[in-house]
Amino acid sequence: MISEEEIKKAAIKNAAMHDGEARLGSVISEILGKDKQLVKEMNDLKVLAEKAVKDVNSLGKEEIMKLAADMKLLNSNKKEKEEKGLKPLPGADREIVLRLPPEPSGYMHWGHALSFTINYLYKEMYNGKLWLRFEDTNPNLVKEEFIKNFEESIKWLGIKYDEKKFVSEDIEKIYEFAEKLIKSGKAYGCTCSADEIKKNRNLGKECQHRNNSIEENMSLWEKAKQGNFGTGELTFRFKGNMNDKDAALRDPNIMRVIKTDYKPYSLWPLYDFASVIEDELCGITHILRSNEFKANLQTLLRKELGFHEPYVIQYSRFNFEGTLTSKRKVRELIKQGYIKDWHDIRLATIYSMKRRGIQPEAIREFVKEVGYSSSEHEYSLEMLLTFNRRIIDSYAKRLFFVPNPIKLVVEDAIEEKVKLSFHPSNDLGYREIQTNGKFFVDKTDLVSLDVGDTFRLKELYSVEITDKENDIVTCRMHSKEHEQGEKIIQWVTEQNEQIKVIKVGNLLNTDGTFNEKSLTEIDGLAEKTTDKIEEGQIIQFERFGFCRLDDKNNKEFIFVSK
Repeated sequence: MISEEEIKKAAIKNAAMHDGEARLGSVISEILGKDKQLVKEMNDLKVLAEKAVKDVNSLGKEEIMKLAADMKLLNSNKKEKEEKGLKPLPGADREIVLRLPPEPSGYMHWGHALSFTINYLYKEMYNGKLWLRFEDTNPNLVKEEFIKNFEESIKWLGIKYDEKKFVSEDIEKIYEFAEKLIKSGKAYGCTCSADEIKKNRNLGKECQHRNNSIEENMSLWEKAKQGNFGTGELTFRFKGNMNDKDAALRDPNIMRVIKTDYKPYSLWPLYDFASVIEDELCGITHILRSNEFKANLQTLLRKELGFHEPYVIQYSRFNFEGTLTSKRKVRELIKQGYIKDWHDIRLATIYSMKRRGIQPEAIREFVKEVGYSSSEHEYSLEMLLTFNRRIIDSYAKRLFFVPNPIKLVVEDAIEEKVKLSFHPSNDLGYREIQTNGKFFVDKTDLVSLDVGDTFRLKELYSVEITDKENDIVTCRMHSKEHEQGEKIIQWVTEQNEQIKVIKVGNLLNTDGTFNEKSLTEIDGLAEKTTDKIEEGQIIQFERFGFCRLDDKNNKEFIFVSK
C-alpha cells in the first residue's frame, strides 16, 4: 500500500490545481496512475484518500499553495503516461475476425460491455472484422425489447460492427451439420427425461438409445422437424465418451425440441453446437470470451465436423462488488417483486450505466487499464468511477446544492449580486445570483459551530453567528476577506429549486440477499440556475458530488460519484 504521506501529497497537489479544493476521485486517479496494482487494495486506498482530502480541504487556500510550492508538486516535467493497450493477439499475420455473441434474453449488462469492448479494441488494433451475432437459440426467452436494448447499448458504447446476423437465420445450415453427424453415427436421438440424462451422465452410464440404428435416428430427426414432439420430449446427443473425466463430453446434447412462436422451427441447437457452426460460417479467427464457457466440447465438435480451430483466449468475468449480471437471477427478482422491471437503476445494465452518468469512454479506459486475466477478481466500482470522473470533470458545470436546509439570516447584510463561474479552470461561463442576506445552508455544516464562531459563505463573505434558535440561524457581517482556517459553507438564496437526488447502493448484500437500502433519496434546495439544466446533463453540486438530471419534470437527479 502506498504511504499516507504520498496520498496527502497527491491531495495537496490536487487542491492547489483546483482553487484550494481537493477532489477525491482525482486524487485516487493520480495514485492509481503511479501503481495500478493498488486497484486490488481499492477499499483501503479510498479510506486513506478520503481522510487526506478532508484534512487538506480544511486548510486555507494560501496554506495549500505554500505547501504545494515547498514540496515542488506543481513543477513536475514528467511525461504523460503512455496510453495502455491490450496484449498482442497470436496469429495476427492474417485478417482478424471477431464476434460479439449476445443472447437476447435480457438487457445488456456491464460484463457484456467490458467483454465487447475488448473485442472492439482488438478490431481497431488490427483493422479487423467484427460480427454482431445474436444467439437466439433459446427462443422462448428472446424478446424484441432485449434485441433493441443490445443494439442501442452497443451503439452507445461506440462499438462499430461490420456484419449482423441472428443464429436462427442459419437454422437450415445447422440442420445439415446435425444430419451429417447422425448419418456418420456420431449423434443419436434420445427420449430420456432431462433428469435421466443428468443422472446417467454423472454415473458414466450409456443411454438405452445410444445404440439406435442410423435409420432409427433419422426417423426421429424427421419427425422432430415436422413438429411431432413436444418441448423436452426429444434431444439429439453427440456420441462422445461416457467415461470421460470431463462430464461435459459424456454424450452432450447438441439439439433439442422447443415449441415456440418465435420462428417456424421445433428443433433448436444448444449453445456449443450453434457456436461452433456459426464461428465456421462467419470465419472467426479469434474468440475472446470469459472462462465460464468451456472450450473442450467445442474443440471436439470442430474436429469431428472438419472445421478450422480459431484462437481461443479466455479470461475471468468482470465482477463488480454488489452487482448482479445473471439474467436468470434478475428475472427472479422481478418475479418476486423486489424490482419492477429491467429499467431498475440498481441493475448492472448499460441502461442503468447511462442513467447513472457513466460514460462509454470510461469503460474503454477501464478495459485498457486492467486488461484481462484468467484469475478471478472482483473489482471495486470506484475504479470505473475514477475513470469516469476524469472525463466528466472537464465539462460538468458547478452549482450549489443544500441538503438538510436550515434558514440563515445575515441581519446587516447588504444586497449584493455575486458572479460565480461554472467551472474553476475551464471557461464554461458564469451565472449571477442576487443576494439579500437571506439564505439556506446545510444544517449539518453548522453542528460544530456555536454563537460567536465565524464561517464563510462560499464566494461571498464571512459572517459571525449571533443566534441558533427556533430553526433559524442569525448572523452578522464579519469580513469580506477569507481568513485562514475559516470553514467554508455552501448556500442558496430564497430563489431556489426544490430537488431530489437519488443515490444508488449495491443491489445485493455481501451474503447475496437483496439489499433493502439499495436506494437512498436526498431532498434539498439547489440554486435557481438548476432549472436551466437539460435532462441527461451531468453537473457537479459543489462539495456534494457529480449528479445527472434524470427527470426534469420531477426535478430528480441521480448521484454519479463524489
